[in-house]
Amino acid sequence: MTHLVADRQRILEELQRYEQLIASMLDGIEPVEPAHDSAAAVQLDRLRPLAMREHDPQRASVAVERLVELGLSPRLGQMVVVDAAGHHRPVYRPLLVYTWLAAYRAMYETLSTSNFGRWEEGLRGWCDLLEAELTGILWSAGPIPASQGDRIAEATWCALALHIAGKVFIRDAWTDLASATFGSLARSQTTSGAFLSTSAIDNPEPAWFHELSILHAAASYAVQAEDRPLAAAVQRATMFHLHETQPDHATSQPWGIFAFIWNPATHPLADQMLHALQLQQPQQRDSVSLLLLNDALYCLRLFLK
Repeated sequence: MTHLVADRQRILEELQRYEQLIASMLDGIEPVEPAHDSAAAVQLDRLRPLAMREHDPQRASVAVERLVELGLSPRLGQMVVVDAAGHHRPVYRPLLVYTWLAAYRAMYETLSTSNFGRWEEGLRGWCDLLEAELTGILWSAGPIPASQGDRIAEATWCALALHIAGKVFIRDAWTDLASATFGSLARSQTTSGAFLSTSAIDNPEPAWFHELSILHAAASYAVQAEDRPLAAAVQRATMFHLHETQPDHATSQPWGIFAFIWNPATHPLADQMLHALQLQQPQQRDSVSLLLLNDALYCLRLFLK
């Protein structure tokens, strides 16, 4: 029994260490000019202020003003979401909405009445779009081929965002859709622990990237929804990455970071990701990485409550 208590204390101390480290990496964040914002695109860098350890309501409201306007616009469905290099990935739109929803939830009591109403109206438009995207993605029985990795990554992030949206807006249909999506993901997991099934013709690096982005959404949902079967699937997936992939060859961004922290056996992968980011000055860290770190910090604090 003494050994069990000591092990739990050691794990708790490790998680607290990660919490402090990630929190420190979210200090000193300053806005950047979204150079690739246009009539057809919105840039994730716009959300940098939402990745701050402590949200500033005024800066946050300025950051999302264009998102609010787009959420009320008939042009929303034609807009693409891009990163600092102007590159588009299907996963970026739900990442944007998820980050905005998380900030809305965290700032619920500090937003002014006018901003509260505008955020809510704008968010509904974006969430309706995610619902349409998610219901249009068909899940096949059995393992998911790696060729569908970008669509499945998009689906899991849509589901993660809609899980929060369902709680915020009291929409059971959204939370049910999120639950069904992650249930399908867990059931389709391969025996190796991978979420995607690869063949000899699949390029490993893109497949690993999609695995990591799926893993990140799954781990975040598992801890927020207290989904034990999915948590077990997340653990199997982290072991797959530990033994079978090289995450740093797939991406320099911390996709899946909380999952690797959650499993003590995969702390070396978490440390590798965080060390690469520590070598950069705060303003050099790309906005996608900051948004992912912010989510990992939230998940860690849930786990440590």
